[in-house]
Amino acid sequence: MDKEHEVLLNGFLIAKKRYRVYYNAGILVWEEEAAKKAKVAVPITDILSVVLSNRANPTTNGRKRWLECTNSPKAASSSSTSSSSSRSAKATSDGGPHDSSLDSDRIPVLSSSLSSTTTSNTLATSSHSNRDSSDELSNSDVRREGDFYGDGSKTIVGKYLIIHYAALVCPKTSRWRVKNVVLHNAEQRIVNHWYTRLTDDLRDQKRPKNLLLFLNPYGGKKNALALYERFAKPLFRLADVDVNLIITQRAQQIYDIVTSKGITLGCYDGLVCCGGDGTFAELFNGLVARTMADLGLDVKHPPYLPKPNIPIGVIPAGSTDTVAYCLNGTTDIKTSIIHIILGQHSGLDIAAVYDATSMKQPENQPGVRPRPQLLKLYASVLSYGYLGDIAYDSEKYRWMGPKRYDYSGFKKFLRNRGYNGEIIVNIDRDGKHDPNDGVRCVEKCSRCHRAIFGLRDSTFTGGGSSSDSDENSAEQQIVISGKFLMVNGANISCSCQRSPQGFSPFCHLGDGQLDLVVVRHTSLFNNLRLLLTMTSKSKKISDLPFVEIYRTKEFRFTTPYVGNSGAGEQSRLSRWNCDGEVLVETNIIVESNCQLVNVFRRGIIPDRAADTMLQTMTTPSTAALPNDDKGSSCFGLCK
Repeated sequence: MDKEHEVLLNGFLIAKKRYRVYYNAGILVWEEEAAKKAKVAVPITDILSVVLSNRANPTTNGRKRWLECTNSPKAASSSSTSSSSSRSAKATSDGGPHDSSLDSDRIPVLSSSLSSTTTSNTLATSSHSNRDSSDELSNSDVRREGDFYGDGSKTIVGKYLIIHYAALVCPKTSRWRVKNVVLHNAEQRIVNHWYTRLTDDLRDQKRPKNLLLFLNPYGGKKNALALYERFAKPLFRLADVDVNLIITQRAQQIYDIVTSKGITLGCYDGLVCCGGDGTFAELFNGLVARTMADLGLDVKHPPYLPKPNIPIGVIPAGSTDTVAYCLNGTTDIKTSIIHIILGQHSGLDIAAVYDATSMKQPENQPGVRPRPQLLKLYASVLSYGYLGDIAYDSEKYRWMGPKRYDYSGFKKFLRNRGYNGEIIVNIDRDGKHDPNDGVRCVEKCSRCHRAIFGLRDSTFTGGGSSSDSDENSAEQQIVISGKFLMVNGANISCSCQRSPQGFSPFCHLGDGQLDLVVVRHTSLFNNLRLLLTMTSKSKKISDLPFVEIYRTKEFRFTTPYVGNSGAGEQSRLSRWNCDGEVLVETNIIVESNCQLVNVFRRGIIPDRAADTMLQTMTTPSTAALPNDDKGSSCFGLCK
């Protein structure tokens, strides 16, 4: 029988209870024979690893061996490992072995197989390999011959099949956790057959097995390294993912490393950064620049922006983590790591900022229009005025940490400055691209799916496709001038924990459009209304009378002042805040690039679909738990 149509059906013991377990078409289901109402269904796309063992809880002995190693004099010098081991010793399991939440402090953390080294450019690098770490585990833990151990000397033994899988435990906060189920059968042949089938199907998922990870130890609360050691390292080890870790020591170091010809990006299945929005911006700016250099394009005046082949990911460890929040619906670090391990990715729009005053004619192409100088790429927001002033002023108070933004923001708020400017923007002539249409970007978004194929959303055109010329003919150019408190080019909704709705809650991640948010200069009282609305969970700033939002593919901003004409005119100019980095060029052109990069993400599941998924994955242990907060349905697992 063909493997795709083969149905596995056997009886197993789970927590000393008899269960009927079957696997077919990539779906693993187990249900208690005595109570058929309790059934769990897990797709193969959510399974992280499958392990054979002679014991129901093989990590116990591995944890003891790891604790003994950390108590030795050699390991006592590592403070981070010692703190992790103390947490592991104190941790206890919340649930039974048949359905337990896997926290990182409950499994041993592997020490780096390569010691940290420092190169001439103050670059700290290390790597840990899960294929050369058999000494960290109990000898009864066996995955597969020649796979986990690498030498093929171990045989497949064990009557316990341990399956680790990802589960959405809190739909409202979009938090995922790793849980496990332990299947026991006295017949060795049955267990081996299940193990072989599941591992073969996992291998067909084409998940990342080799990652290059950049860690910024200075961003946010400066705890990125501790977060990586506590959460990321154990989960990558569990999923058998090799990680080459690079700890950066200065700004723009990620950009310099990625663009360097000395590193071969083709050896990796993905590039990941652990830090804030600025760290993520360095990563994709460097990757796109590297792709242009490999294709022989002019990096400063490119005729077009090529799409890199390698996906990227972000582990949130910054101050606001806007990008991670919009990608996953949460800044929970475990959720981001799980999405990276599962390997699913989708396209993300990237906006390009050009200098409107610098033009260059492409060589040997007289008929092609001159191209402006590329200044920066950004993924979240480009802001002029109030937020630009905060980014520029807060650089003087870096010693304050994330609170420097609050301090600078309070000063600029009381000053209430306005800036003159002119914006030229192309919008849809019929008003069909409405930024307040109420359609949010969620998992399997149809608008983003159509955009990558150059199709217009059926809600705009009635389901038909159109060419670029037809789409351009449906646009009109308008001019917006006056005095502004701030001008924002939002590439995503810019939602975060401080601002749940963001600048534009209905801005999509991959539709090839950006939302221009214009806030007119007004009274101090109206500015207070704006700030209160930004922090509201239900109100939108588009409801305010002095706020205008336009959905467009590109816009141009100019000021009536010449940049080098004098100190008086310079004082009447603001700066651009580009993903947390300050741009001094004032007159710019902004263009959206549809799904320029691929990012590791599962997408935000709609509320109804999330509730259905949670009901499908209800187990006897979770059904018996008291539900103190019936609205959250997380049973405390997301803590």
